[in-house]
Amino acid sequence: MTIDNFPDFMTDVYDWLAFVTAIDGNRIIRGNQSREVLPEDNDYIVYTPITQKRIGTNIAVLHADGVPDDENAPDTDTKLLQIDIQVDCYGDNAFTYSQGINTFAYAGRCNEWLKQNEASIRVLYASDPIDGTLVDDTHQFIPRWIVTLSICIPVSNTDMIPWIEDVEIVPNPQDATPTNPPGLKLKNVDIVYKE
Repeated sequence: MTIDNFPDFMTDVYDWLAFVTAIDGNRIIRGNQSREVLPEDNDYIVYTPITQKRIGTNIAVLHADGVPDDENAPDTDTKLLQIDIQVDCYGDNAFTYSQGINTFAYAGRCNEWLKQNEASIRVLYASDPIDGTLVDDTHQFIPRWIVTLSICIPVSNTDMIPWIEDVEIVPNPQDATPTNPPGLKLKNVDIVYKE
């Protein structure tokens, strides 16, 4: 993906999880697809983006700052994405971590903390924790609690080809005398076949 700030949100989610859970940063793992070796003992968290969807209408800026309106300039188009992140909390404290994530997601201080830390994400909400306890290859029960964290990020593309060069304002047909555009032989049926 060529969009500049898209990958950065995962680091912001990592920082947020580390703050909320106060777990050692080496025990917060970015996605099962990262192929990192999971810790052998006790508490750790795996967070993986699972869905994304556009929310709202694009925010478009048709000209860069300082460029006269009559010159073509790179356009900026920003869309908002909602990204759902599955957070799997493992170990003896898995339930406590999942409850903390859920509780802090709804706290007024949550987005204030993100603003203070200049994060690119905003937390929308979090699902209630779900018990996903599993049995590993050695037939041991591993406590696991799952929370889905929904965040919002702005994604900008500043290298768009200008999609419009000239805007022609067409007068209201009722206020103007009908004329044919150059090169077109159109018949104004309202004048010729008027009753």
